[in-house]
Amino acid sequence: MLITEVRPRRGRQVLLVLDGEPAVTVDSRTFDESPYRAGGVIDDDQLRELLARSEKNRAREKALYLLSLRDHSRGELERKLRRTAGEQTAAETAARMEEIGLVDDGAYAARLAEELAARRFYPRRRILQELQEKGIGRAQAEAAAEAVDGEDWERAAQLLRRKYARRLHTPDDRRRTMAALGRYGFGGDAVRRAFDALRGEEPDWFAEEDTPEE
Repeated sequence: MLITEVRPRRGRQVLLVLDGEPAVTVDSRTFDESPYRAGGVIDDDQLRELLARSEKNRAREKALYLLSLRDHSRGELERKLRRTAGEQTAAETAARMEEIGLVDDGAYAARLAEELAARRFYPRRRILQELQEKGIGRAQAEAAAEAVDGEDWERAAQLLRRKYARRLHTPDDRRRTMAALGRYGFGGDAVRRAFDALRGEEPDWFAEEDTPEE
């Protein structure tokens, strides 16, 4: 096939016009490093090799860009790369990022778990779920969730102070707040301990006590 023309495209891409027809797009770096130029020829095997090399280069560039924004697990990175690259290329690129030390699932899981516990007051169960959604394997996710400082009831109490201090005055307020904490991921025991702790520390927040059932 005759490379009739090479047209620059946005995003550091070039469009190859083959035998007079727009054909394929490759990244400009891959094309510049190849022996092909406008006016030359390229056969089917050479074109497939060029496209494969371009896909790998684009996947690598995307991986480096994503990792420059924030840490990723290997699984999360691979999942994002699959949006624009084939499964094999995405897997190989993510593995390469791990090999060179830019991806470390264990360290990432530990940092994220501590952040979720300290800043969002997540209970361990929700931390585990969040880590797995980020592509962390179950064993590493469980280890990271178990290693966070503090107990679930303490985080529930912190959340009550920050968000629900004005929603504790009446029995109905408290029932709704307890339900909200349950939806947040806290177990019943953690919620009860948090309420008991705050009732002792901030009795004015509990203006109306529950009426005992007869």
